[in-house]
Amino acid sequence: MMTLAGCGGGGGESGGSAGGGGGSAEESDTMNFKLDEMNSSGTTANVEMFPGAASTEFTIELKPPKGDNQPIHVHEGTCDSPSSEVAHDVGFTTAGLGQGSAYVLIDDVATGEYVLDIHNPAGTKVISCGVIPKQ
Repeated sequence: MMTLAGCGGGGGESGGSAGGGGGSAEESDTMNFKLDEMNSSGTTANVEMFPGAASTEFTIELKPPKGDNQPIHVHEGTCDSPSSEVAHDVGFTTAGLGQGSAYVLIDDVATGEYVLDIHNPAGTKVISCGVIPKQ
């Protein structure tokens, strides 16, 4: 199983671009949004987020596909100024894909106050980030 964690980070450690991603709800339960490139990584991502029984589920596709073991987190804040504390650990990428869960209800994370980000395998730099849109 591939996992991913979402977190906010933008411009943070290595001076990336301001991230934000756009969001839209295609169905009443599913939200789709994008993660923008950060820190000159060349990596963006498409995210599908939907409610689980007691969680929020994520499916992420990195563009272009990158290696494995890239941590995915949810952080409070913005991509340019994320909280240093991980709000929710979603997991890791595998072959440029990620699937994982944040054990929080979607209504509690789809507030526009959290970001989903992906780090390099060492976890030292954010490579892609976007705001989780308000539902």
